[in-house]
Amino acid sequence: MLVRDCMSANPATIKSTDSLATAETRMKAGGFRRLPVVDNGKLVGIVSAYDLRNQPGRLDDIPVSAAMTPGPVTVSPMDTLEHAVSVARDRQVGGLPVVDNGRLVGIITARDLWIAEPRPLHEWEPAHERRGLLGRIREGR
Repeated sequence: MLVRDCMSANPATIKSTDSLATAETRMKAGGFRRLPVVDNGKLVGIVSAYDLRNQPGRLDDIPVSAAMTPGPVTVSPMDTLEHAVSVARDRQVGGLPVVDNGRLVGIITARDLWIAEPRPLHEWEPAHERRGLLGRIREGR
């Protein structure tokens, strides 16, 4: 499976010159914890709810550029989910902007990656329960 199959396309974004208060409002309204920062059509950073908590003072007075992570690590829509999981784990990030030919086309988060790769039930099922109904169905009985 590829990133394009599980990403959220056309994510909400914010400009680096917008205030952190605007970022907070947009995150709360959309129910997400991070926003890609886009200036003049180019991805320049990412800002998270965690970044907002670490800013002293009034969020109205602080631009997004003061708290964002510049030059975030990205993935391509054609990358595999395994690659995205590896990048997110190695870089310890909860969301990856998806970029195609230099243009932001989506975002994939840890939640997307967990949902996209559920473990087959039999891996979770204790051996003694495999003889139950599910086990009999698998065995063709």
